[in-house]
Amino acid sequence: MSPLATPTAVCLLLLPLALPATAQDAACHDRIAAMMQGGALDAFQRPPHRFSNTVTDPDGAVRYVFDTLWDTPARSVSGIKDSGNYTLVIDSDSWTGPSLTGPWTKAPNQLPPDREAFQRKQMAQMVANLTDTACPGTVDLDGMTYETVTYFTKTDPDDSMGGAWFGALNTVYIDPDTDQVMRWEMTDFVSSFAPEVSKDRHTQLFTYDPSISLKRPD
Repeated sequence: MSPLATPTAVCLLLLPLALPATAQDAACHDRIAAMMQGGALDAFQRPPHRFSNTVTDPDGAVRYVFDTLWDTPARSVSGIKDSGNYTLVIDSDSWTGPSLTGPWTKAPNQLPPDREAFQRKQMAQMVANLTDTACPGTVDLDGMTYETVTYFTKTDPDDSMGGAWFGALNTVYIDPDTDQVMRWEMTDFVSSFAPEVSKDRHTQLFTYDPSISLKRPD
């Protein structure tokens, strides 16, 4: 039998082909991790913006649409479109109102006292828990060209929240000229409080607006 026909020889022949792919996978993982720490996937560097989040079931039917105004990670307004029920969050305080612009009524505080530290802790956990990373390059969508990355990640169980954790599969579309997120898709949701993986899909569309500035209500 020829040596080339042995399993060992076949593995040795394939090894040089596998090494570049492994290196590419590691480079993609490291690239996404870096993007989550000061890059496009880091919410703390994202300029003021608004985004819609369309939630669809596995068959594509729309369940509801969230509207959000985002000044910083600590200052945002969000609610289901046309629901008449929106929440303004400033640091660790919150208010409710009938629209994105209020008027606002103080709500009970259920947020962590140091919300920024809490958010940064969760981000560090998601960086550490990155799996299934992919960097397919550029895609054309709706007449625009985007850089895309895909990854799964989750938070760690949080003892201060009864051991709660959550995660999802993410596909993110980034404007190569501004290095900002323009579209963010999530599915395969998992959490400590759901018995099964959710195949719902969240599609977030971003519009950047430097005039957005959220203040504490009088």
